Amino acid sequence: MKNKIKNILLAAVLIITTVVPNASFAYVRQNNFENLKGAARTEGIKRFQAELNVPTTGVIDAMTKKVLYNENIRVRDYVKPPTNGNWITVNLTNRILTMYKGHEVLYKFPVAVGSSATPTPAVKGKIMNKHVNPAWGGMGGKYKATSPDDPYNPLGERWMGLNLGKYSGYGIHGTIKPHQIGMYVSNGCIRMFNHDIENYIFPAAKVGMPVYIGRNEELNSCGVYQYFEEVDPNAAPKDTPQQPVVEKFETEDLYEY
Repeated sequence: MKNKIKNILLAAVLIITTVVPNASFAYVRQNNFENLKGAARTEGIKRFQAELNVPTTGVIDAMTKKVLYNENIRVRDYVKPPTNGNWITVNLTNRILTMYKGHEVLYKFPVAVGSSATPTPAVKGKIMNKHVNPAWGGMGGKYKATSPDDPYNPLGERWMGLNLGKYSGYGIHGTIKPHQIGMYVSNGCIRMFNHDIENYIFPAAKVGMPVYIGRNEELNSCGVYQYFEEVDPNAAPKDTPQQPVVEKFETEDLYEY
C-alpha cells in the first residue's frame, strides 16, 4: 500500500512539472521569454543571458538555469574605465557587447562575432566613423556589393567603423540574419540586433570612443571583469570593492593588449 501511494505521488509530481515547467522551482528570475515561443523566445533568452553575463547561446543550458532559478546570483562588472564618458567592451567569450559610462553599465546586448576561420580581433581600439543606411562594398569583390536601403545589405541600417590599428575593415553593425546573433559566424565584424544598435548603441556612441574587444582573459588583463557569482544571503555584507582609478586615454595607446 505504501509503495502504491508513493508511486501515485511521484506520478503527480511528474505531471505537475511537465505541465508547469517552473513548478518545481521556488524562485524564477524575472524574464521576458517565459511565455514566448519560437524565434521570439530564443531572442528573449539571448537578451536575458547578456544582462547576466552568461554566454548567449539562446537555450536554457546549465549556466542559464543557475542564474534563472537562483535568487542569490549577483551580476558583477568591475572595470578600470579608460574614460569617464561612454565606452564599449565586446566580450568574445560570452558574445556580449556592454556599453559603460565610466564604471556604470548602461546596456548589455547579445552579439554575433567572427567565426573560427575569420575571428574578430582581440584588441583595443576606438570608433572611427558612424553611418546611417550604409552601403556595403562586398569585402573587395568577395561578395556582391549592396546599396543603402537594400534589404540584402548585411550591415542593416547602422554602421560604426572601428580603428583597430593594424586590423582594418571591422565594425559594429546591424544584421539581416537576427537568428545568428549570439554565434561565432561573422567575417570578423560585430553584429547586433537592429533594434539594439539603432535605438541604444548608435545614438550613444561618438567617434573616438574607446572599444575593448577580447575574450574573458584578455579583457581581464586590461581591468575588465564581467561575471556572475552566487552570494551567501546569511553572510555579513562585504565592503564595497574599491573602484579603479580613472585614467585619461590616448588613442595611440588603445590598439594592443
